[in-house]
Amino acid sequence: MATFVLVHGSWAGGWNWARLRPFLADSGHHVLTPTLSGLGDRGHLAGPDIGLSTHIEDITRLLDWEDLTDVVLVGHSYGGMVVTGVLGRVPERLARVVYLDAFRPEPGQAAFDVLPELPGLFGEPPAEHPWGWPPVDLALLGIVEPADRDWMARKCTPMPVLTHREPLPAPQKQADVPITYLRGAAVPFFADTADKAEADGATVISWPDAAHYLQVHHAARTAELLLGLEEVAGDGGSG
Repeated sequence: MATFVLVHGSWAGGWNWARLRPFLADSGHHVLTPTLSGLGDRGHLAGPDIGLSTHIEDITRLLDWEDLTDVVLVGHSYGGMVVTGVLGRVPERLARVVYLDAFRPEPGQAAFDVLPELPGLFGEPPAEHPWGWPPVDLALLGIVEPADRDWMARKCTPMPVLTHREPLPAPQKQADVPITYLRGAAVPFFADTADKAEADGATVISWPDAAHYLQVHHAARTAELLLGLEEVAGDGGSG
């Protein structure tokens, strides 16, 4: 039995894995889908002090308090910022890190350094909560089916500004953990990030027909990939 910890992206929460999680759990695996501080069901904690370091601490403490080891740590989108920070804190608890169309920063980089065009996508925080961006138009991220857009729009919550402006801290420990990067190539946000991951030795898979929310549009296919990670790595990561 494997342990999967799935870390969501901007505006989302643990609910964002609702379609993917059953495929892993029904195969007998231990699956945790935490909600990061200030978002989703933890939105009552939102405020100007919630940043990337808060979310790295969220997941690091989860691994510690649940006594988890040999974890497959999965980050989607902004979740890639978080899992990279966790990798630098507790690599001994991880069996693999998987990036699902996600940020993969270097130490000292913030999200807006990795994708500098994104600030225009986010707009200005509203006066009633200047600490957080309202959810973006989901169509810009590949969510085009009305039912999917309605489902996500009902649950998305403002994203704390500091999460995308706070840089990734330097790693506290050296890590030798296998990396897999799955790129949804139909929305080209992370083409350069995927290329760099491959140059750094990661196993990279590109799905030309898949948009950004792989866990929503391609839940079964993504689960199949996660369940067969060793075989994918052995095949050299061809997509």
